[in-house]
Amino acid sequence: MNKPLVALAALAACAVAAPALAQSSINDENQVLLSQIQTDKRAIVLRGMQLPDAESAAFIPIYDEYQAEQKKLADRTIAVVNKFAANYDSMTDDAANSILKDWLSLEDARNGLTKKYAKRFGKVLPATKVLRFVQIENKLNTVLATQAVRAVPLAQP
Repeated sequence: MNKPLVALAALAACAVAAPALAQSSINDENQVLLSQIQTDKRAIVLRGMQLPDAESAAFIPIYDEYQAEQKKLADRTIAVVNKFAANYDSMTDDAANSILKDWLSLEDARNGLTKKYAKRFGKVLPATKVLRFVQIENKLNTVLATQAVRAVPLAQP
């Protein structure tokens, strides 16, 4: 689990440093890191789910779709962090409100995605295993988010 944590922390650091570096280079690095995180996270989730073969066969395609949607949210998160970094030294109330709006929209989208996929998983797995999936995802996302937020400073008053 260390590799995804290090990768996400590096991703957050790259996103914050984006204004100082070539944007296309950062975007390429971010995409590589996101891909590695998804691969590592998938392996951790599958190991944690402990599904028998029949359930695993039903779970994996839905999980892969979920991960694709998670990647879109990760891309949006990078955009919000880049927006924050671009405005950090000269943050206006308008910029702060825009960033806050974007961030809250992302949080709503994350919760909506969890609800959407919990329902889909509920069609192929017992409720106890859907709960287990949501718990595993929550724990992984919390650990990853904790690493990422360390790289982003608080807004200046």
